[in-house]
Amino acid sequence: MRWMVTFLFLAVLGCGLSRERTAYSSASPAGEIQVREKCFLSKCTVEVVVDNGHHVDRITGKHDCVTMFAHAAWSGSRVAVFVDGGACSPIRVAYDAASGRGLDFKIAEPWLRTSIIEQYLVTPSELRANSGDVFAWATYPGDGQPRRSTEAFRQRYRH
Repeated sequence: MRWMVTFLFLAVLGCGLSRERTAYSSASPAGEIQVREKCFLSKCTVEVVVDNGHHVDRITGKHDCVTMFAHAAWSGSRVAVFVDGGACSPIRVAYDAASGRGLDFKIAEPWLRTSIIEQYLVTPSELRANSGDVFAWATYPGDGQPRRSTEAFRQRYRH
């Protein structure tokens, strides 16, 4: 009986200490890409999933991450995704929702780079300050200084 009370107490306590949310999503006729955070206490996992209306496929994920920035760009049924996970290294992945298979990220990288620059109005001076790399612009360096990429992402997607 005592273990039952302990179990119930921990279950109720755990509900208040865990959360799950979609930090970012992008839809196309081929499906919806979602960046999901699952946290328990201070440990979070970031997952990239695609929902095609019939089922959800987990594309990739990392532990000990929080979503600082995320962006996806579609080309037909193909999607490229970049996620800055804060303390963990960035996630870069490409996927074909029609075939349900991963793609070589290098194929999708150009249209993802262009989409980030266009959607976030990244300036030439911002690119120069990050060695011309829009992914470096979108990655928080952990220096405690506010980054326009993180702030712009939060304004768009955090509730």
